[in-house]
Amino acid sequence: MDAIKTEVYNILESAIHAAVDAGELAISEVPTIPFSPTKTPEHGDIATPIALGLAKQARMAPRTIAEIIVSHINPDAHPVIRQIDIAGAGFINIHLSDNWLYDTLHTIAARQSAYGTCEKGAGKQVQIEFVSANPTGPLNIVSGRAAAVGDTLVNLLNAIGYNAIREFYVNDAGGQVQRLGESIDVRYRQALGEEGLEIPEGGYQGEYLQAFAQTIVETEGNAYLHLETDERVALFRDKGIAHILGQQRTSLERFGVNFDVWSSEKVIRDSGKPEEIIQVFRENGYLYEAEGATWFRMTDFGDDKDCVVIKSDGEYTYFVPDAAYHRDKFDRGFTTVIDLLGPDHQGHITHLKNFVKGLGMPDDWLEIFIIQQVNLVNAEGNRLDMSKRRGQFYTLDTLIDELAETVDEQFAVDVARYFFLMRANSSHLDFNMELAITHASENPVFYIQYAHARCCSIFEQGDEHGIIPKPIEEASLKRLTEPMEHELIRKLAEFPSIVRLSAEAREAHRIPHYLYELSGIFHPYYNQHRVLDPADMKKTYARLILIQSVQTVLKNGLTLLGISAPESM
Repeated sequence: MDAIKTEVYNILESAIHAAVDAGELAISEVPTIPFSPTKTPEHGDIATPIALGLAKQARMAPRTIAEIIVSHINPDAHPVIRQIDIAGAGFINIHLSDNWLYDTLHTIAARQSAYGTCEKGAGKQVQIEFVSANPTGPLNIVSGRAAAVGDTLVNLLNAIGYNAIREFYVNDAGGQVQRLGESIDVRYRQALGEEGLEIPEGGYQGEYLQAFAQTIVETEGNAYLHLETDERVALFRDKGIAHILGQQRTSLERFGVNFDVWSSEKVIRDSGKPEEIIQVFRENGYLYEAEGATWFRMTDFGDDKDCVVIKSDGEYTYFVPDAAYHRDKFDRGFTTVIDLLGPDHQGHITHLKNFVKGLGMPDDWLEIFIIQQVNLVNAEGNRLDMSKRRGQFYTLDTLIDELAETVDEQFAVDVARYFFLMRANSSHLDFNMELAITHASENPVFYIQYAHARCCSIFEQGDEHGIIPKPIEEASLKRLTEPMEHELIRKLAEFPSIVRLSAEAREAHRIPHYLYELSGIFHPYYNQHRVLDPADMKKTYARLILIQSVQTVLKNGLTLLGISAPESM
């Protein structure tokens, strides 16, 4: 479809130039010609509102401009065009010849699992950092959404020719892990019978730490009571980080997300990189001293106020190791870095981008997107509160466990991933638990998977009756004359563009929407048209090619989402 749009674009552009040369259009330049999908096949295959865009410059009615442009196009000279109409105020609707439909099926048959991919990225290195949850507790469902989105974006970027990797940044230094160690210390001493202890302010209340402390007691007994408090807290901090990080990694692997790189804040701090970037900021005049602290001149970059980078006690604020980590990313050669941050990091975006500018990196090198809040809706329609510190939070594992009570483990992961992906990142997501476990067409992921399974069942039935698909070169594709067949092929032709646009816009939700729409065309076709017809084998072979194409695109799309394509359901 991209190639066809390019050809049609050139035809329209030539027509506009011809009209200008003939003195019929008085314009100084031809703007970019936009295309939009048509709502129904009756309105053509693709449409352009270019006439409306030229109206002000040409000082003519859009419909008149459209008529002039169309008068300079000879459909007979362009086999790709079957018919051109003018609609409404001046939309130009283009009906493509049927040959492109058959070419689409040939392309799918030739490319198979590669259909939808391209080399636009030219191997450029891209890093996507996502999840990066503090190692202070199990992953909650907000992290699950980030995991699904980040993993899919990596798949999409790799599909269009980039060399994209997944990276998890472990915040294993600073105040939050210190409080983790203190909280475990309290739970450890409580488990040994000590009374009158309370979790320190800002500590972690969750039962998962009680269980962990009990495990330490069962394996080590009171071996650590003789240590000084600071030494014991530091030991429990390190043990807690290792334990919780291991749980997080296991949860992610269960969810089908395997990170390529795990980076450590502690390693960044110990490497001296924070000191290096502070020196760079000083040399560039971005730092000054005030109120006993060191400040970064955010106002030099258009922000409304400056921010502290070194506190009065000499400790760095968390901005410094974050900036050092991004300098490390730059030094590793990534041409683009994408950060997926949680909803509580909105204010961090401007600061981090300004730090990156202060380090001399290109403005467009760092992209930051917020993955908005997930609200789990229970059976009564109420939202569950999630707080790691209070210990009231809904984990990703709990979600999968509850889904798996109704569907098996793989489908539980499929459902969770789909529901996390089906809304734009910028939108809050209500995770409807009852819909997620519904075994019916109302459940969108099962609706799509069932379409794939139906494709597979057709070939199984064919095998049972001795009907083996012919190679596409031997099939009479012109027997595909039904409007629903053409509608299906048009939708299949959109897939490469959808993949590319999804990757470029960093909008993973476009893929589930596309697959749902494709399934919405396929299911009625399956119900209304007989594919295997021994009385008309030429049509049967042509329809089997069409079904193979639908099957291929559904599987390719589901694979990008990290969702299985079952052969039976």
